[in-house]
Amino acid sequence: MSPQKPPPWPQTASPFRTVSALTVTEFKTAARFWDELSELSRTAARLPAEETRTRLSRLAAQGTGDSDLDAARQEALKYTAREIGIDLPDLNRPPAPPLALAEGPLPPITGGGLPGTSLVTCAMNREANLLRALDSWLACPDLREIIIVDWSSDRPVRAALQAQGISDPRIRVLRVEGEPRWILSYAFNAGFRAASCSRILKADADIVLDPEFFARNRLFKGSFIAGNWRKAAAGQAHVNGFFYVHKSDLAAIAGFNEHITTYGWDDDDIYARLTDHGLARRDVDPGTLRHLDHSDEERTGEAAAAGPLSALEELQAGTMFKIRQNRFLANTMPAWGPGQHLLPFEVSAAGPDGATLARQGWVPHPVPPSVQTDAAHYAALEMTAWRLGSRVFGLERAQLAKLLEKPFADLTRLDVELLLHGHQAGLAGGALVARLEAAAALPEQALEALADRARACGLTLVLSGPFAELPQAAAAARACPFVPDWENLGELTRLQAADLAPPRARAPGEHFELLLDAEALETLAAAAPAAPALQPDRPRLYIDGQHGLGNRLRAIGSAAAIAAKTGRELVIVWQPDAHCDCRFSDLFDYDGAVIEEAFVSEAASRGLRTYNYMEIEDGAEKDAPVDAGGSASLYARSAYVLNSPLSSWEDENRFLQRLQPVASVKEMVAGVRTPNDVSAHVRMAGGKDYEHLPYEQAEGNWSEEGHQAIAHWREKSHFSHFFKRLDALAAEGRVERIFVAADLPETYAEFRAVYGDRVAMLERAVYDRSAEQLRYALADALLLGSSPLLLGSSWSSFSELAMRLSPQKMKIEMSGKDF
Repeated sequence: MSPQKPPPWPQTASPFRTVSALTVTEFKTAARFWDELSELSRTAARLPAEETRTRLSRLAAQGTGDSDLDAARQEALKYTAREIGIDLPDLNRPPAPPLALAEGPLPPITGGGLPGTSLVTCAMNREANLLRALDSWLACPDLREIIIVDWSSDRPVRAALQAQGISDPRIRVLRVEGEPRWILSYAFNAGFRAASCSRILKADADIVLDPEFFARNRLFKGSFIAGNWRKAAAGQAHVNGFFYVHKSDLAAIAGFNEHITTYGWDDDDIYARLTDHGLARRDVDPGTLRHLDHSDEERTGEAAAAGPLSALEELQAGTMFKIRQNRFLANTMPAWGPGQHLLPFEVSAAGPDGATLARQGWVPHPVPPSVQTDAAHYAALEMTAWRLGSRVFGLERAQLAKLLEKPFADLTRLDVELLLHGHQAGLAGGALVARLEAAAALPEQALEALADRARACGLTLVLSGPFAELPQAAAAARACPFVPDWENLGELTRLQAADLAPPRARAPGEHFELLLDAEALETLAAAAPAAPALQPDRPRLYIDGQHGLGNRLRAIGSAAAIAAKTGRELVIVWQPDAHCDCRFSDLFDYDGAVIEEAFVSEAASRGLRTYNYMEIEDGAEKDAPVDAGGSASLYARSAYVLNSPLSSWEDENRFLQRLQPVASVKEMVAGVRTPNDVSAHVRMAGGKDYEHLPYEQAEGNWSEEGHQAIAHWREKSHFSHFFKRLDALAAEGRVERIFVAADLPETYAEFRAVYGDRVAMLERAVYDRSAEQLRYALADALLLGSSPLLLGSSWSSFSELAMRLSPQKMKIEMSGKDF
């Protein structure tokens, strides 16, 4: 019998796929395997079947530690066994799960291990995302082990898995008892220490893997693979914490830096140490994983700050502050490496599906309080300089602390310069910077008059000129703060002298400048012009709508109901501002009376019965009963429904639904798919992270109590809460088609990523309070009201507006209350 012709190698089993990444010794070892397999396939016809089976089994038992190369070998062995007619069941059997941990002290991170990859993840009360990600991990046959470190979750992870019917021999849960707060470095290092395989894939509990991950991300010797926020897709920056590495390399640097025990910088720190160890960093293929978004509160394990925030509190509430603080801390403390002792844990109740751990009560590497204080100071200094310029670095610690007592929205470069030039009191409000040409020629009486005029407008007079210091010309001048005009004072609003008449409207953080020349002095001496008189010829109801679109329209609807029942002419006072920077005619084709300048301060003196519901303004009284009796004209300034028995939900909405949107809004509505099973209004922009926007700041907009409530309900309106409710409705078979309206582009991206073509939305490129965006907003409100079920955002007048404009009776569920 002639020798059997050796079978051709299948393409997927090419022995040369990783040859460029092999050392000389590894190449020789790999070559012996392929030589022996090739020789066996040629001679199998002349050998007893048992001998062939034995030799194939011996080759199958060999491993390289390279999961991709081992997979190629297994495919070649299966192909050869099939071609020569040998039954070898072991080739199709998955590798045995790793052995259980031994009870006693948890060992350090060690090199080596079983062939294959251990995925290590950790969770503390984040089971929803963990369960969504786990399905994708289980779909990866290359994962030999999935270690879940349950860091003292309120509901143990094992219970969550059992409730979902999830069982797989690769899953091992390490339950860590008694931990009051989330500490990433301790948790992941514990998982690395328990891992059995020679490779580690570190994934947060919100990372979804593509089934092609291992085929498209080859881990070679001398390298590691990591996420890169700089190259990540929109909304995917948090993949930066993902990495894939040989466990021996992880052991060589002792895993995560356990000096870092709060959120941030842990990933940058470990990547830098792996690189210093001699590894080449390679970016993960961005198409092979996805980050499931969630709130910062879930990410850091800390509750969101409530109420008005100082600049320092605003910094400390953000994740970037924590990142920069830990960067300074890590650079100050001794370098982390194999000489450091990892946090001691005791293993108990160990079994094949995991174990229970508890720390042993002492921290071998504490960070001194002085280092923590310094790290916080330098993080605040650095981040303040990002906003207010490099001159911030010249501030002493006490000066920086003084500066950061104010909200960022009310800080400018001028505040920094005043502190640097010795004016420690800072500014209580805005400033009027008088630009001097020659201080000696400035009459003292004129300067005193200017200072009085500035104070009447709520401004502090600051002098500036081409001098290193103010010449000793006048006592009034020496009493004013002075800054040389070559310093950067930031953005200043130019005023003419005629504009300087109280009351001077000012946005938070706004300062003014005035060139103090002879013409300005002459103008300041003249009396300010009086406001034009109002001479209504018949009773009217002026409704001065305030704040955003939903607030204004509900106030207008209420006033319209009262005007209609009392025979008054409705006059809409619609003044564009930071909340609603458009005209009424930009939104509606309306033939009624509209004026664009409010006059609440003069209304009473003109004989109008006046009601001001804006409680932060002097003399205002929210919900004051409106006396609509008699024939007097009324002036109401409000962001709310007026308190009158003449106004009702039905009457208010009847007026609003009769308003005709402009043609462009109607075209937007017509271009979106309807009907839908459910509408979702996701209102997230607000609270602590958005107070740099003039329409989200507490000062000038709301009471402290109201601002705290807004921050609370914005957190409850995070889109992750909507996902949970929509998923539950879909599981009940109640939802297939969804319309979503949101105020952040990231929200739209997440809805599209999760629900795909099931979602309809009104595409846009603007997310501000401009006329263009407000036309989109009006169209959104009309579309939200076209579904039978609305999932709304609590404490949002826009969700309320959608209900008011809806021509049907909708079922309403509100975030934080109903879901």
